[in-house]
Amino acid sequence: MLLIRGNPSLVTTSFAVMEAEKAAERDWSSLAPELLNLIAKNLSEISDFIRFRAVCTPWRLSIPITDLPPQFPWILEKRGYYFEPHMHFYSTTSSKMYAFHDPKYLRQRVFGSSQGYMLSEFCDPTTIRAFTSPYTVHTYQISLFNPLNNHKITLPACDLGLYSYSYWIGPQQYQIGEYVVRGGYFNHRGYQLAFCRLGQDNWFKFNSENYCDGCPDFGFFHIKSMLFRVDDDTGVTYVFDLTTGNLAYVLPQVEDPIGNYYIVDASGHILIVFQCFGASDDSHDFWFHVYQLDFSGSSSPHWVKVNNIGNQALFIDLDGGIALESSDFAGINANCIYYIEQSWVKRIDIETGDQELLQCPFEEPERWFVPNLGHLQS
Repeated sequence: MLLIRGNPSLVTTSFAVMEAEKAAERDWSSLAPELLNLIAKNLSEISDFIRFRAVCTPWRLSIPITDLPPQFPWILEKRGYYFEPHMHFYSTTSSKMYAFHDPKYLRQRVFGSSQGYMLSEFCDPTTIRAFTSPYTVHTYQISLFNPLNNHKITLPACDLGLYSYSYWIGPQQYQIGEYVVRGGYFNHRGYQLAFCRLGQDNWFKFNSENYCDGCPDFGFFHIKSMLFRVDDDTGVTYVFDLTTGNLAYVLPQVEDPIGNYYIVDASGHILIVFQCFGASDDSHDFWFHVYQLDFSGSSSPHWVKVNNIGNQALFIDLDGGIALESSDFAGINANCIYYIEQSWVKRIDIETGDQELLQCPFEEPERWFVPNLGHLQS
C-alpha cells in the first residue's frame, strides 16, 4: 500500500490547479451545436442571448438570431412632445432598463409595434399647428424600424390629411405581402383608411367614411387580409376585405358602446377586449369584458362573451394588444390582461376581475414592445 504524507490542503489545492489548467486548455468553441442551441433556448433575457452569441464565431454561427427565445414584452416610456432622439425601455422580467439614442428618432411619432418593428412617422414641426384645417393635406415620411438592430424600411408616402393615425402594422410575424394599415381625418364626416402591402410602392385608399365616424384611437385589427374595425359610437364591428377594400361583414355590438375596444388575435381566436368605466372620475375605476368571435358557419358571425382564454395572457395598450402563451414565460399569469394606462401598469384577472399594480420605474409608461433581433425583408 502506498501512503502519501503531507498537508491535505496542499494536495486539494494542487488538484484544483490541475483541473483549472485542464479547463483553460479546453476548446470551448468546439462545443456541439446541439448543446449550444439547448443553452440558448433557456436564455430568456435578450441581453444574455446577445452575450452568449458574442463569445466566439462558432457559437455565433451555430445560433442564428432567429432562434431568440420568446420574449416577454418590454415597456416603452412615453416620449416628450418634441419626440426626443432617445427611447427608454423597461424589462419587467429582469428589472433592467435599456436606453437607445439615435438622432433619427428626433421628431418621430411612434405607433404600434409587431415582432420588434415599430411604425413611425417623421413630423415636420413647421406643419404641426393646432386648429389647422382638416382639409389640409400633408405628406408624411413613414417607416418601419427596429430600435435594437437599427434596421429601417421606408414605406411609400401617404396623404391622409394633417391628423393621421396609424392603427396596426401587421400580424405577429412580418412577411412580404403583409399589410400596414393606417388612417386619418378625411373630411368632416369621418375618416379614410389606407393600407399597403410590404414590398409595394403605393397605398390603397378605400371609402370607409360611412363606417369610421368614431374616435380613431381604438378598435382596429387585421388578420389574414381582413380588417376589423369597431365603431366607438355604436359598438358595431365592421369587417373589410383588404384584397378588395369592400365591406365583408357587419357584426352586432357586444354591449353598451361606451368604452374602449381592443381587438386581439389569441392563437387564431379573434377577441374583443371591451374596457368599461365606472361612474366615478377615478381613472382606476374600470374593468374588462372579453368576447370571442364565433365564425363557425352555423349562424351569422357574432361575438360570444368568455371568462377564460386558457393559457393565453393579453398585453393591452392604447395601440391595441397582443396575446402570448403564459407557459413560454416564468412569472406570467394565464387568463390575465396586462394593461398600460396613463401612469401605471396593471394585471387584471379576466375571470375574477381582480387588479394588481405592477412595478414600473417610468412615470408615464406608454406601450408594450416585444424585442426581436431579426430583420424584416422589404
